[in-house]
Amino acid sequence: MSESGLNRWLGLETDADGELSLTVRSLYKSLGGALGVVSSAIPPLSFSFTYTLTSNVTAGVIVAVTFTTIFLTIDIIRRKPIMNAIAALLGVGLAAWLALRGGAGDFFVKDLWVNGLWASGLGLSVLIGFPVFGYLLQSLGELEPGWRKQKSSFRKMALLTAMWSGLYILRLSVQLPFYFANNIAALGIAKFLLGLPTFALWCFFTWLLLRKAHKPSA
Repeated sequence: MSESGLNRWLGLETDADGELSLTVRSLYKSLGGALGVVSSAIPPLSFSFTYTLTSNVTAGVIVAVTFTTIFLTIDIIRRKPIMNAIAALLGVGLAAWLALRGGAGDFFVKDLWVNGLWASGLGLSVLIGFPVFGYLLQSLGELEPGWRKQKSSFRKMALLTAMWSGLYILRLSVQLPFYFANNIAALGIAKFLLGLPTFALWCFFTWLLLRKAHKPSA
């Protein structure tokens, strides 16, 4: 594989032999380092725990939005790219608005819909024979335009796409019962555990699959 946006997304780096490899350090860096992990985890967790302690949606919203704003400010002070932080603030703002209108559980309803759309879209692309990841890799120059006619490449892209669809299905299968039970504390914990940690695990599986696909024959 060549150095590309896909490699950075998967957390790959070039080792001493010039080969792309996945390490704890490279994956950790691709997730944004300590600040990236913390800024992703704290807002939903802080909302969940604040609401659990106070039974007050407004208090939970204020704490979550405050933390998100702090992380945005830190990025600005450090002169880091702020688009992700702004997107996070907008996302938390929308979640806060939904919670204030509907109830504490609706703080997470946006993510449930997003997971459902991703699971459906990726899964449907496999079912109709146009796996999304194949076109993604083609656009990045990792696959030739005729990859769909090559059974091996097509199967790998279908498997890869189905695997990522499975991630979103997993999130829904865990979080939906907590949502309907109005278990806000469990929702916050599940969102964190099935967020960056699980995303990192799926990146590892993706790297293994692509590494095997690109491994030269003996």
